[in-house]
Amino acid sequence: MRHLDDKVDVVDGVAYRYTTSWVDALETEEHWRLYWQQQKMMQGLVSPGQHVLEIGLGTGFTADYLRTKGVVVTTIDIDAEKRPDIVANIVTYDFCDRFDHVLGFEVFEHIPFRQFTNVLERLVCACKGHLFASVPRNERVWLRCSLTLPRLGHRSFEIATLKKSITTAHHFWEVGHDGITLGRLERAFSRAGFSVERRRKAFSRYFYTLRSSGAGQ
Repeated sequence: MRHLDDKVDVVDGVAYRYTTSWVDALETEEHWRLYWQQQKMMQGLVSPGQHVLEIGLGTGFTADYLRTKGVVVTTIDIDAEKRPDIVANIVTYDFCDRFDHVLGFEVFEHIPFRQFTNVLERLVCACKGHLFASVPRNERVWLRCSLTLPRLGHRSFEIATLKKSITTAHHFWEVGHDGITLGRLERAFSRAGFSVERRRKAFSRYFYTLRSSGAGQ
């Protein structure tokens, strides 16, 4: 599937397609809940006055929200129309500055997995604390249910099966498809110098809190 305003950036024969039009539409309720999941992963770890790099500006919601909490946010995006602080393709960008934390939500699946691992290896040098990230799982959800029970609190469960193809526009890879397993993904994090502190699944995404080997330096 392609959008009417698809733009393309070609690097070493790979076409990176992106679009701007979706940021002007009202997002689904599920997507708003994804924003909450992002903030939950950062809770207690990102503090006012810290400097954060956000890769993939999207609608700007996450950056704007963090700024209201006193966090200094620098954004980088391939799409100039979204008006990021830095216009660049992270596949070729030289991460020369260092940040307290780096955000990579809803972005890494938009580059081939091999390029993603290369980006991680360069990104660890720019990250003094944590990398917060999310990646998609290649699944079809048949049933999702959430309950709040006396004494037990909030409980949720779902019934899902893996899809046989990637159906989301502009995704190069998803966990559970074509050999990209959780093990392979987490080995890529480890080889690059990131250790998994926390992983949680929500709405067909895996959310990660990853500690950089350069933390505290």
